[in-house]
Order: sequence, then C-alpha cells, then structure tokens
Amino acid sequence: MLRTAGWAVEVHDDHFPQDAKDVDLLPEVARRGWVFLTQDARIRYRAAEIAAWRSAGLRVFVVATAHLTAERTAEILQRARARIDGMVAKEGAPFVCRVAKDGSLRLIDID
Repeated sequence: MLRTAGWAVEVHDDHFPQDAKDVDLLPEVARRGWVFLTQDARIRYRAAEIAAWRSAGLRVFVVATAHLTAERTAEILQRARARIDGMVAKEGAPFVCRVAKDGSLRLIDID
C-alpha cells in the first residue's frame, strides 16, 4: 500500500533473516541510509537497541498502531508523510519519533 502511494519501502524479510535481532539489523539499516519504521513501542526502553540505533545514527519512527489493520496503519503513515519527510530532513540523527494514530509526530526523549 505504501509503495502504491509512492513510498520507497524495504521489507525486513527481503534483507534480513526472519529471526534477526534488532541489535544486529539496526546498524545495517542506518548504514544503508534507511529510516526505520516499527510498531515496537518498547524499542525505546531496551538498552541494547537504544545503544544500537544511537551508535549507528539511525532515524526511528515508532508507529502507534496497536490493534489496527495494515490498511489503517498505511493510512496513518500516509497522513503523516509530509511531517515524516520534514522530520528526516531537519532533525539530526539519531532520533526516535512517535507517529500517533492521528498522524501527528512527537520526538521521544531518550536519556
């Protein structure tokens, strides 16, 4: 759905094993210059993942879409697209940003 809307999307399983650990793939995602979209809101609380995305200089967007369909999640991301693009362009990496169900963004302070 996002590709149809013009997003350049890479799917996890096309590049990494299904059981790849975040601490292993996050640096590679950053090395490739990609932005990391996840629905795993707990990523900001796990020390190993925090260290991995910080040291890699990764831009992470956590989509708050628990219990929503893929279609609804895509609608939220499409609604937020201009704000996401703006955040990527202006905000220095690394960062974690929450994408709310209304499409709004909020930088998450991790200290």
